Amino acid sequence: MENGFVDLHIHSSYSDGLLNPRQIVELAHQRRLTAIAITDHDSVAGVREAIEWGTATGIQIVSGIEVSILFEECEVHLLGYFIDPESSAVLHYVSLLSESRENRARQIVDVLKKQGIPISFDLISKKANGAPIGRPHIAEVLVEEGYVFSAYEAFQKYLGEKRPADIPKFNVGLQKAIEIIREAGGLVFLAHPATISCFQQLFPVLLDHGLDGIETIHPKHNAELQLHFRGIAKAHGLLQSGGSDCHGGRDGKLLLGMLDVPQSYYREMHDKWLTRR
Repeated sequence: MENGFVDLHIHSSYSDGLLNPRQIVELAHQRRLTAIAITDHDSVAGVREAIEWGTATGIQIVSGIEVSILFEECEVHLLGYFIDPESSAVLHYVSLLSESRENRARQIVDVLKKQGIPISFDLISKKANGAPIGRPHIAEVLVEEGYVFSAYEAFQKYLGEKRPADIPKFNVGLQKAIEIIREAGGLVFLAHPATISCFQQLFPVLLDHGLDGIETIHPKHNAELQLHFRGIAKAHGLLQSGGSDCHGGRDGKLLLGMLDVPQSYYREMHDKWLTRR
């Protein structure tokens, strides 16, 4: 496993992706990836299934999660890698977030009704199909019911930041999010740092909390940004990760495995994880 490419940021149908774990693994196999990470939003439900199919195809599966928090009113996403999906800390967090997401969706439905858009919570729940309910599910219902032409329009008009149905998410906080990942035996990485408006204020705090690495390769990181964040990682002795942030083509692009994330990223992460066990 010295050569090849990996994809360490993938969302399945157990959160807001369109592909189930089996389909993800099969596509990864077709694209000759050697390792992938399932990093669903606030869910680990797809990890075991992915590991099963990964074993059958010879692809290494990293059990992961993506946790969203607010830091000084700034949205931050943390990636947890090599977590134990049966960890009580993770399962408690997942249960808490699932309940909060349902409550948030109900509040959004109420706001939309006041905007003259009477969609039902049942339709949204059916669209989520057992996954933690997110705004993309609501956007899909708005499209299907004919209130907007696209998910992009749904966010621009109703669901996005500072729009009428912009209901804040439940926030466990930075320190607690890191503790959850650590208690599950995982490594803590900062996801897509170029998208984080408070990066300069956040980064020193993350270093103080023992950040393991940052995501340097991402669809929103051009070559210049990749170089910039690689420099930051090396300067602070941090590991690097990278991935497509694939949601199964929900945004019209099936990017899984299409970025050249080197095998060495996975190997170095795995080696550090082993030293923590």
